[in-house]
Amino acid sequence: MSNSKIKIAVACGSGVATSTIAADGVKEVLKEAGIENYDIIKTSMTELPNIIDNVDIVLTTNNFKTDEKPYMNIMGFVTGLNEEKLKNQLAEKLLDLKNS
Repeated sequence: MSNSKIKIAVACGSGVATSTIAADGVKEVLKEAGIENYDIIKTSMTELPNIIDNVDIVLTTNNFKTDEKPYMNIMGFVTGLNEEKLKNQLAEKLLDLKNS
């Protein structure tokens, strides 16, 4: 995947407000990690199953279970709780995807 775009799903309850805040946090991590080739798809939790096959990683602000794709809960970008740890963990996952 090293040359292709990383496709990132960012999902929240409605697919609007919370996912926008969370997506901003994800963009910050991507920038800090030096990853420029990506697409972020904001969606709702109910729409997520419809797009999961088209993304490389799933990030949500709600609880979600998948064995199909790398997954992470990113509610910390909204609440501010454990944000540094969250940024480090996400950067690691994204760099792994970029380098795979």
